[in-house]
Amino acid sequence: MVGVARFSTIATRLARSKGVSAPKGYRVSPNITLRKPILPTIDNIKVRDDHPLWQFFHNKQFVRSSEDLDVQGRSWTVQDLRKKSFEDLHALWYVCLKELNKIGREAIIYEDIGSAKIQQCMDFEEKLKNSMLAIRQVLTERESALSNAKAEFSVIGEDYLNEFRQNYLSSEDVETDEWFDKIERLQYAIFGINSTYESVKIDVEFLKGIRYIASLYFEKFNTKETGIESLRDIVEVYKVFENGSSAEGFKNAIESIVEYRESDLIIPPSKEILVIQNLVDEKINEANSVAEPESIPSEQH
Repeated sequence: MVGVARFSTIATRLARSKGVSAPKGYRVSPNITLRKPILPTIDNIKVRDDHPLWQFFHNKQFVRSSEDLDVQGRSWTVQDLRKKSFEDLHALWYVCLKELNKIGREAIIYEDIGSAKIQQCMDFEEKLKNSMLAIRQVLTERESALSNAKAEFSVIGEDYLNEFRQNYLSSEDVETDEWFDKIERLQYAIFGINSTYESVKIDVEFLKGIRYIASLYFEKFNTKETGIESLRDIVEVYKVFENGSSAEGFKNAIESIVEYRESDLIIPPSKEILVIQNLVDEKINEANSVAEPESIPSEQH
């Protein structure tokens, strides 16, 4: 650091001393003229349009005008938010959080300059905080309701599932959107299985769920002609669960099971979770590849 400072001082002196030759060991021309320093201002600071810090600014404005600040609106109420899905509440929470960051930055600026707009900022900030408190209350209500439902289901769950089975098997036509929706809601509410496997956990409850749903399909559509009296392992259960919601789909599942049995492979209980995890991962990867097809490379000339 000493050498750098000494070089800088001597170089500056030489640049200002015209006609003086540079001492030996320094490559500095005596004809160099120093410019005035460029003061940092907003005009010579360039920020890319997608910079994350822009999220702290309303429409990339230093401060918004009174017209842009919504002071007439009201906070979201608990009654409003009870109608929203979890995904909507999640999105609304982060909208409020971003607005809270924006208005908090502007409030500090107005406070520093003693502007009366600080009161507008404080009013808007209070509405945002009230909305976020309402979101938390709705989520707390839902968590409590879910906890109570689980406790009740532990008592009457088997009776409910037996009743659902009887209604399904006695129905003349289960290949309808109404029954498909019922099955989907049941497997998600009780066993945590959604149709896209998003954020799903492969555990004992998951296996219990696919066994229950597969047993409905098997009992509804299986006939003596298939030659299959029961499902042997979890792979066969999964094939029926995935495809057996209709007569045609069940037929395809049975054909796949017949082909699978030619391998004489039977999955032991200790390997069931691992095997199903692999099958679910394959299903997810297949869905992603269909949703995002690979780009076709341009023809080379």
